[in-house]
Amino acid sequence: MEHFEKKIAQLRQEIARNVKPLLTERVVIADAPYYSNIGDSLIWRGTTDFIHENGFKLLGNYGAGYFPFPNLDKDVTILLMGGGNFGDLWRSLQDIRLEIIARYPENRIVMLPQSICYETKGLIDKDADLMARHTDLHLFARDKSGYNILSEHFSRNHVYLVPDMAFYIDPMLLARHRHREKGKTLFLLRSDKELHQTTPTALREADVTTDWINPKQFLPKMYSLIIAKRLSEELRRHGVGSGLVDRAIQSGGSRFIRDSLTRKGCKFLEPFSRIVTTRLHTMILSVLMHKPVEYVDNTYGKLSAFADTWFDGLAEVRPYGRD
Repeated sequence: MEHFEKKIAQLRQEIARNVKPLLTERVVIADAPYYSNIGDSLIWRGTTDFIHENGFKLLGNYGAGYFPFPNLDKDVTILLMGGGNFGDLWRSLQDIRLEIIARYPENRIVMLPQSICYETKGLIDKDADLMARHTDLHLFARDKSGYNILSEHFSRNHVYLVPDMAFYIDPMLLARHRHREKGKTLFLLRSDKELHQTTPTALREADVTTDWINPKQFLPKMYSLIIAKRLSEELRRHGVGSGLVDRAIQSGGSRFIRDSLTRKGCKFLEPFSRIVTTRLHTMILSVLMHKPVEYVDNTYGKLSAFADTWFDGLAEVRPYGRD
C-alpha cells in the first residue's frame, strides 16, 4: 500500500539522516539481544541491515553479556542496541551498557533508539553522572517522551530523536511475507511485567490471543551459546586466544537468534488481517507488513508515545477502541 510505503520511507530517511553521520568506517555491536525476544531481534536485524546498506564495516556482532572487551582502535565506533531497556525496568541490560561506556572512554559510542523508563528515585541522576564522564557518547530516543527525559537529565551527552531501527529491515525480506492474510484477527497480549493491570486478557473479536511465539528449538541453541561463552572466558583466563570461539558465537547468534526470530515474527503475523497488540514491535512489524493495527499501551505508555511521535497521518494505526 502506497501510504505504508511512504511512511516507511520517511522513517528510514530520518534514521539515515541522524545516524549515518555519526558512524566511523568501522563499527562493533557490543550488546546484541542474545535472548528470545522477537521485537529486539527485529531491531538487531534492522541495525545490521543499516550497517551493510550504508557501507560500514561490522567488526563484531557481540551479544549482551558476551562482549569480551577487546582492545579497539580509537577510530572504531561502538554501537549499543536500541530497544526498551534504558532505565531500571530491565536493569541488567542497562548495567551492561554502563560498563561498556565506562571501559571505552576514548571510542565514540552510539546508543541506538531507546524507550526510557525509570521507576527508582535518584537512579536516573546516578546514571546520568556516569554517562556524563564519556565525552563522545551519543544517545538516541525513539519517541518524544524519551527525548524529553534525555534532554533534561542527560544533556551533558549528545541526544537525538530517531525512529526505531527495525524500519531498516531489508524490504525484500518483508515483501515475502506481505499480502497473505486470511481474514483473521490477532490479539497479541504480552505476558511480562510491562502488561498494564487494566489491559483486558481477551477480546471477543479475536480469533487468536497469544504473546509472541517462543520457538521450542530456541533453548538448546541458547544453551550452546552459553557453553561457548564459558569456553571463551576460560581460554582468555589462561592466556589463550578465543577469537575462533567468539566468531562462532557471533555466527550462531546472528543465524539462530536474529535471523530465525525475525523470520518467525514475520511468518507469525502473515495470516492476520487485523491486529491488536500490547507490544510495540508487533505494531511496528504490522506497519512494515502493511497491516492495520490497533494498540493497547504498556505500563509506561511506550506504544502511544511511539505512535504519537511517528505515525501521524497513518490512519491504519490507532488506539484500540477508538474509531
